[in-house]
Amino acid sequence: MHQHRLILGLTLLVWGAAVVTGEGVLIDKVVAIVNDEVITLSQLQQDGKPLIQRMRDELRKQNRAGQLQITERQILDALILRQLQLQEAAKENIVVDQEQVTAAIEQIKKQNGIISDAEFAEALKEQNLTLKEFKTRVWEQLVVDALLVRNVRTSVIVSDEEITQYYHDHADQFRKPDSVRIRHILMRLPEDPSSEDLAQARARAAKVLGQLKDGADFAMIAAEHSDSAAAKDGGDLGVIQKGDLHPALESAAFSLEPGGISDIITTDAGLNIIKVEERTGGDAMSGQVREQIRQLLFNQKLVKQMNAYFEELKKKAYIEVRLDE
Repeated sequence: MHQHRLILGLTLLVWGAAVVTGEGVLIDKVVAIVNDEVITLSQLQQDGKPLIQRMRDELRKQNRAGQLQITERQILDALILRQLQLQEAAKENIVVDQEQVTAAIEQIKKQNGIISDAEFAEALKEQNLTLKEFKTRVWEQLVVDALLVRNVRTSVIVSDEEITQYYHDHADQFRKPDSVRIRHILMRLPEDPSSEDLAQARARAAKVLGQLKDGADFAMIAAEHSDSAAAKDGGDLGVIQKGDLHPALESAAFSLEPGGISDIITTDAGLNIIKVEERTGGDAMSGQVREQIRQLLFNQKLVKQMNAYFEELKKKAYIEVRLDE
């Protein structure tokens, strides 16, 4: 049987982790007061059903009690924060309708690879949740998400200057070795070329170079005139890094801009002409790296501002914890 853990996002996973310390049902009591609302022990038990079962299954008996006690307080703190956010959302008249809840549940099912209603019911059963409980949790998540978008997320801005500075401060994480993709034409010379052999080869190479400078297609010319094994591929040698080529060819390759064609280069193998198709690496920041850094900085700022917002909610609220009474 496939095990499904319905993913509601980090916040809900924390919210849904309340714990009870015994196997039986405890007498209900108030464990916290949040402004004019209460959190009861039964709420901790109810919200904690999925996690408590996993912990009982996974933790050794001798370690279970202590871990459950620690987790119980952590989860109560999360429930208090949830209550504060829901209260704030109500003050700001944030509304989430059932159509949004239904759409969110369908997305959750899709993310978890759940297709049929029967499979969904089984997944809820595995998590010790009823459909009503699950819908309530999804609704609460959407309400809190809307609250945080309005009060936190929209205020998080990452400037281009911050991205550039981060890139330079962490260059080793992003910088790749210089590399070029080149095409190559080789006019091979005999082992001990005569002056006539050299003259003929140079004349041939000069004619080919003239055609290339006039705009002829390098790949077609290479396929027709090159003596290299890569001729059948239009002279394409692929991506080359420093140290991969003859020094004379490498010097030319890394001095040319993309689209640039070298002059005739003499090596032991013969007369060479190369074209640089593209260059990568070095100090240039790619669009992909820029977006990666933007997301990283955005998430860092978001966490910091969310924590500040949570502290502000707690500071202006009346909170009384009675868990240990």
